[in-house]
Amino acid sequence: MKIYKFPLYLLVIFLIIIIGCSAKVPSGLKKYDEQNAAKIIAVLPVESKPTDSNVSVLLRNKILDELYFKGYAKLSSEMIDKKLEPLYSKDSKGITGIVAPQVLKELVGADAVMYCTLVEGKRSVGWFYAPVSIALRCELRSTQTGEGLWSAEYKSTSRNFDVTSNRLELKSRSAFEEVMDEVVNKVMETLPYGPKLQS
Repeated sequence: MKIYKFPLYLLVIFLIIIIGCSAKVPSGLKKYDEQNAAKIIAVLPVESKPTDSNVSVLLRNKILDELYFKGYAKLSSEMIDKKLEPLYSKDSKGITGIVAPQVLKELVGADAVMYCTLVEGKRSVGWFYAPVSIALRCELRSTQTGEGLWSAEYKSTSRNFDVTSNRLELKSRSAFEEVMDEVVNKVMETLPYGPKLQS
C-alpha cells in the first residue's frame, strides 16, 4: 500500500508546481515583447468584410489617435497612402491588400506596421429593436524581421429598443459610434505605452 502512495504524492506536487508557474494569456492576445518594442508604427487601412470604406476610415483614425495618446510617433494616414499608391495598379485602386512589413520600413521609416481587420460590423434596424455589433482584430509586425510583435481582438454588441423607427435609427447610429470607440479602446489598451510615455 505504501509503495503506491509515494509516487502519487510526487505527482500531485509536480502538478501543483506546473499549474502555479503557468500564466494565462487572454484570448486573441499575443504578449508584447519589450525588447523588440516599436517606436514608430505605420497603420495601414483597415480591412473590412464586407467592405465599408466609411467605417474603415473611422476605425483607422481612432486607432491612430489611440497610438498618439499612448506615446507613439504619429504617421499620417494620408502620407502612408500616398507612399503606397504606386504599388497598386489603376484596376485595384482603393483595394489595399497585404503590404509586406519591410516595404513600410523603406517607404515611411516605420519600425512596425499595424494591420487591422473589421471582422464584423453590423447595424440593423427592425421593429422596436436595433442591434449593433462590431469585432476588430489588430496585429503589429516588425518591419525589420516581419515577425509578429503583438495582436489583440475584441468584440462588442449593443442592443437598442424604442417604439418609433426614427428614434430607433438615431439610437442605432449613436450606439454604432459608441461601440466602435469601446472596441478600439479595448484592443489598444493591451498595447504597452510608447517611447514618449515610458519612464
